[in-house]
Amino acid sequence: MCYHFSMSDNWTVQPLLVGTGYSSSCTLLISRMHRVIVDTGLSLQESDLVRALRAKGLEPADIDLVVNTHLHVDHCGNNTLFPRAAICLSREERRWTLAFYAAIFAARAPELAAQEFYPELASHGLKARTIRNVTRMARALWDPVRLGAEDRFRWLETADLPAGLEVLPTPGHTPHHVSIRVAAAEPVVVAGDAVLHEDAEAQVHTMIPYARAQYLATREALLARGERIVPGHGPAFRPVASPAATPPGGRTSRP
Repeated sequence: MCYHFSMSDNWTVQPLLVGTGYSSSCTLLISRMHRVIVDTGLSLQESDLVRALRAKGLEPADIDLVVNTHLHVDHCGNNTLFPRAAICLSREERRWTLAFYAAIFAARAPELAAQEFYPELASHGLKARTIRNVTRMARALWDPVRLGAEDRFRWLETADLPAGLEVLPTPGHTPHHVSIRVAAAEPVVVAGDAVLHEDAEAQVHTMIPYARAQYLATREALLARGERIVPGHGPAFRPVASPAATPPGGRTSRP
């Protein structure tokens, strides 16, 4: 898979909504020419997102690009809020996500249907009742119309992002997950759920990883870059290796 990018100047990275245990981070990227939002949260957060924009002197129509790291319901629920924005997402991620939701919503036993899409599901020891409850919640929140009209889609596999934004393939949480590196004065990686939270043990109520070992390797690779990270479900932080204070493979961080 080949992604295209080039360098630029003067990007700033600003939180709009800080991710929580239930809802995702929504991040504003600003350059001289562009206003970009990475991930748009739950549909229930539409008014919160508008208020956060207006607090920065912006309206939804000022945004010219939306980027989705992946397409779980808490990351793409307000794509259609931005009437002028092109929407950048992975074609393969969209195919996988649409097939996944269609399968579990149509199934009498979603805990069985989900195994085709989450091959490690059985190893997580989830009860069938839990999976059925998650399916009901997802059905209530998922609306493919809110992804946006197809004529506004730009596929991350082939499209150029604005100069200074780099697409990093970060699979594991989902099979085609991506993160966005921003060439700001202090480079920032908007990680999506490739890094759920600074604390690896934080309680985040999201989907299990598609591939646990791959997810952990991806998380560690992003931390090892040493660049500031906006995680999917927590405040931004900058990892700092501290061998004297942490066990092998462990990390401390600073805000």
